[in-house]
Amino acid sequence: MDAHEDTPRIQVLSVSDTGRRRRWTDDEKVRIVEESHCDGVTLAEVARRHDISRSQLYDWRYRHKNGLLGAGPRFLRVLQVEDGSGPDDVPAPPVPVLTIDLGPRCRVTIPSGFDMEAAARLLNGLMVRS
Repeated sequence: MDAHEDTPRIQVLSVSDTGRRRRWTDDEKVRIVEESHCDGVTLAEVARRHDISRSQLYDWRYRHKNGLLGAGPRFLRVLQVEDGSGPDDVPAPPVPVLTIDLGPRCRVTIPSGFDMEAAARLLNGLMVRS
């Protein structure tokens, strides 16, 4: 008798695969995007070096340019103003430094002491949507 007669003919092998999905922190994404903007470096080289697709890198670059990468959700209070009067329970804002009219129904007023980088991201976001 052969020794292999006692072993089952079919063996089930378990394969554990974690998949290709990886998680990148916002800091890592920003670092890779900044690396892709260096002189003499192609986008394909950077993507290959970090084992990501070029389309993923293009998406990160677009989001970074528009202030959507690395910044958590930011909410702004929006009030509808009719006839130049506002609700009574809303305190008057400080003296504005900058007021921008973006059309007949849209006006952005940036108060003194407001973070100008955040204002720039807001205005860039409004420009992308229009």
